Amino acid sequence: MSLTQTTTSWIEPFDTAADDLPGRELPWVVEMRAAARDRFRTLGWPTRRFEEWRYTDVSPIARAAFSPARGGAPARGEVETALARLPGGGKFHRLVFVDGVLVRPLTILHDLPAGVRVLSLVEALTEIPDVVQAHLGQYALYESNAVTALNTAFWRDGVVIHVPRGVALERPIEAIYLATSGAGASAAHVRNLVVCEESARVDLVEVWHAAHAGAYFNNVTTEVVAAPNASVRHVRVQEEGKSAHHIGNTRFHARRDARVSSFVITTGGATSRNDLEFTLAEPGASCELNGLYVLNGRQKADNYTLVDHASPQCKSSEFYKGVLDGVSEGSFTGRVVVRQDAQQTDAEQSNRNLLLSDDARVNTRPQLEIYADDVKCSHGATSGQLDRHALFYLRSRGIDHIRARQILTRAFASEIIASIPIGPVRDHLLPVVEDRLCPGHLLEEGS
Repeated sequence: MSLTQTTTSWIEPFDTAADDLPGRELPWVVEMRAAARDRFRTLGWPTRRFEEWRYTDVSPIARAAFSPARGGAPARGEVETALARLPGGGKFHRLVFVDGVLVRPLTILHDLPAGVRVLSLVEALTEIPDVVQAHLGQYALYESNAVTALNTAFWRDGVVIHVPRGVALERPIEAIYLATSGAGASAAHVRNLVVCEESARVDLVEVWHAAHAGAYFNNVTTEVVAAPNASVRHVRVQEEGKSAHHIGNTRFHARRDARVSSFVITTGGATSRNDLEFTLAEPGASCELNGLYVLNGRQKADNYTLVDHASPQCKSSEFYKGVLDGVSEGSFTGRVVVRQDAQQTDAEQSNRNLLLSDDARVNTRPQLEIYADDVKCSHGATSGQLDRHALFYLRSRGIDHIRARQILTRAFASEIIASIPIGPVRDHLLPVVEDRLCPGHLLEEGS
């Protein structure tokens, strides 16, 4: 079956389930869903012939018979076990989505400041409809992105955060998305929206976790809006099962003097794609991008980033690292566009990769498109193996080869983890990275 033929086979089961999708009483939602569905039908699944999708093979997703995820009553023990492993530990504001739908009894909100709303998207359509209508679908455009079109047509739930002017949240908000065995081979289309008003501040931690090892698909679109002088820090941890498929599209829109930061950690999934786009729309806006992908066995992960310097006096800093073992394949495409009027731009980009196996593969493409003349821009990429002299030094001190390799690999990866500004997340990730690189794990997933 060709990817073109799979388009209809994907639309039909979700159309059948569309009668209970949220927002069907709101004309603007119905209209947006219908237009996005038609656009997906026109575009079809992206193929490697598209330059932006050159390193992402979506055919295992497109040809799979995934049913619509509907949420439902989760297996209590399965969920509790998963939550106990995750970073928040009850100290964060927490929302838990099981198989794509919020489970309200598991939500923890610690005395939110006045005016702050932390809701599911379903709840937000009723409680803050003006905010949702003003921003949903304004930054993640489905007209040119088939996967976003599919998400826009069939989203069922997600998190909505609205922080009013001048309010700073001291605790991070943690949105946990669990895939459970009860959902089987399902596809969840999750839609998130963060609106941070002028001079406000918020931290969002997304955690994607599997409570089982079966196959499923998460299609996620997140839109982040930072008003003038606002600050948004977004951490995305993807540690799903070895048979999972995950495509995440995140769009940031930063206005005058706004500061947005992104930290993307990928350790799980058979196929993963992190697609991030930053628009620095007004003078003084800045963004920071940090990413780490740790792959083994037969995993594949593609990181595609675009920073659009659309206004003068903006700054961007991007640093991604990859650690690859087994026969895994990782990819990084970092595109920075400096428009003609974006004078006094400061942009730097770096991608470094560590190959632990002769069979692991990495594709790296740092790209600068500069149409202004008063700029400071740099980019670079490296790929290599562990330093043999450092390995010899550690082994000469009585450390066996496996442990020496782990020490050096941890040192390489910890630079990205250390940049995450939220302590419990850092503490959670270091052992996760070590576990993904232990020999037993490699043998199990490489078989």
